[in-house]
Amino acid sequence: MVTFRFYLVSIVAFFLALAVGVVLGSVLDGGISDSLKDRLAGVEANLNETVASIDEKNAEIKDLQEYVDASAPFAVEGQLPETTAVVVIEPGIELGPVQDLVLRLRQSGASVAGILALEPSWNLKDKADREQLAQIAESADVSVAQLQGAVWDLILRPAEAESANASSTTTTTTLAAGQDPGSTVPVTTSVPAPSLDISNNAVLKQLQEAGFVKLLNVDGTDGAGGQRLSLFVVTGTNSSLEKPGSAAGELVEAASALKIPTVLAELFVPAPPEQENPAQRGDILRSAVAGRELTISTVNDLDLVAGRVAAVLAAADLQKGTSGNFGYGPGVDGVLPQWLGP
Repeated sequence: MVTFRFYLVSIVAFFLALAVGVVLGSVLDGGISDSLKDRLAGVEANLNETVASIDEKNAEIKDLQEYVDASAPFAVEGQLPETTAVVVIEPGIELGPVQDLVLRLRQSGASVAGILALEPSWNLKDKADREQLAQIAESADVSVAQLQGAVWDLILRPAEAESANASSTTTTTTLAAGQDPGSTVPVTTSVPAPSLDISNNAVLKQLQEAGFVKLLNVDGTDGAGGQRLSLFVVTGTNSSLEKPGSAAGELVEAASALKIPTVLAELFVPAPPEQENPAQRGDILRSAVAGRELTISTVNDLDLVAGRVAAVLAAADLQKGTSGNFGYGPGVDGVLPQWLGP
């Protein structure tokens, strides 16, 4: 039988349980809160240490970069005396690093007329472009089918006569068909002593007027220049050619046949994270030289100051009859050519 006592006991028990719960809850809540605060303080301390370490490393990287930038002129000074340098780039290539390459070449003593830039019309996708190139082919007395590959030969041909009388050397390396740029084989070649005035080349003038190439001036004091010729050909991941490196491969093949010291360089720009199967550093160089037997040097990091210095030093070694492959990743001989002393 339910009585008043039953209700009274039930009510007292309820409030007693509530009071006990509140007391226990406050005690436990305080312990949990203190534990979370301790953990948060530990995380904050670790984060502060990590941020401080990152700041320290960033400052170290900045100092090292400043050292690299400041030491670059000393590394290239006097490396290319009596040299005329020709710099050719594929369309779409970022100009900043290439302009810095021109600066390094001038610091080395070379004379650089400017940057010879291929235009997007070089792809010959439009009928009008093909017709214009056909007219240039007719005036140059070559077939239309051969013109694009022969253009480089026509541009460089003025150097051939003097190259035949150049001194011969035997310590060099070559890139054989199917080999990686890191593979080298001793061959005999010649160091030419030609003169090449690209600003007055008849074929180039026609190509400029037709919009296939453009000669870009670079501000700065030019080097003394001279009878030696060095060629620098730049491709890269941002090349707008249908097949990046294709034009560069044609040019270095023509230059190699004429025994002109040539550096083939890649300006690498990392692909966005979402891109599938992005090109890796050096891929375009390997594609450009595949199937061609060449006596050249390669540099796969022209996007870095180290790459621009390497390009100048590689050209100096080519004049002495030694080639190599420089940069980062597989298939290279080192970041820079080996220092052999004075």
